[in-house]
Amino acid sequence: MVWLLHNDVDVDQCRDDGITGLFMASQNGHTDIVKLLLERNPNVDLCNNEDCSPLYMASQNGHTDIVKLLLERNPNVDLCNNDDCSPLLMASQNGHTDIVKLLLERNPNVDLCNNDGCSPLLMASQNGHTDIVKLLLERNPNVDLCNNDGCSPLLMASNNGHTDIVKLLLERNPNVDLCNNDGCSPLYMASQNGHTDIVKLLLERNPNVDLCNNDGCSPLLMASYNGHTDIVKLLLERNPNVDLCNNDGCSPLLMASQNGHTDIVKLLLERNPNVNLCDNDGCSPLYMASQNGHTDIVKLLLERNPNVNLCDNEDCSPLLQASQNGHTDIVKLLLERNQC
Repeated sequence: MVWLLHNDVDVDQCRDDGITGLFMASQNGHTDIVKLLLERNPNVDLCNNEDCSPLYMASQNGHTDIVKLLLERNPNVDLCNNDDCSPLLMASQNGHTDIVKLLLERNPNVDLCNNDGCSPLLMASQNGHTDIVKLLLERNPNVDLCNNDGCSPLLMASNNGHTDIVKLLLERNPNVDLCNNDGCSPLYMASQNGHTDIVKLLLERNPNVDLCNNDGCSPLLMASYNGHTDIVKLLLERNPNVDLCNNDGCSPLLMASQNGHTDIVKLLLERNPNVNLCDNDGCSPLYMASQNGHTDIVKLLLERNPNVNLCDNEDCSPLLQASQNGHTDIVKLLLERNQC
């Protein structure tokens, strides 16, 4: 390599795909070769056919020493590839904290988004890179900047269970009710996925607990459906509408009854829901619990004097469903109620 460099080799000579020697050395982490090539004053912003620069490749792949060397040559730190990904975005996405520090010293555009509308802050928040989120927040980025799917950094961190990042973002007063294109809020995502500590943090900011997604599903409904008892407790403290149904007519009580979440059914019944509220197929909570063999839930529901003869749209009753599926104890309970 040294011999070639001392014999008037064109250091900016590219392959058909636009790749130079500096590009390859930067991509593959060959620090000593990068040093040698830089002595010949190459074009440090010369990109390949996908518009990736040497700085981009080194930043993406975590080659800190090479990033240092390239930055000494004052490259364009905001030079993006064909997907509009910047070096800062790639380093933030991949968790290369030291490289993010180096790039931020050059005052890049911290809100520069790629073709999917993802910012460095969103990528770091999504992937759980807490130290990088801290660094980016020091540069006052737009914390409500959403990607093309309408997802904000707070939503992504809430969805993925990154509690410490949610704390950091909330210190910047983001819009806690900012929903994605599917109508899902950060609270909805955290409730659905069982991230109890994040739900606590979000509730401290007084979000709309009845904010439903495009399918009409509320945070309470999703927590009830998925069996997240502690989250149901937290949400109920905020007095949500316990009879709020999704587009299929399913209430939180119906979903919990269907899926056998006894403790959640207990919690919901304390809020006096409509025990006869049926879904679009005419199925009641008692019907679903009877069909699926959830004896303890049937007992709880019967204490609330539901209509035990309430049939679905095909005229099937809870008793018929329990009989068909062999749930003997439930048949006994239902027959006892019919005799009263």
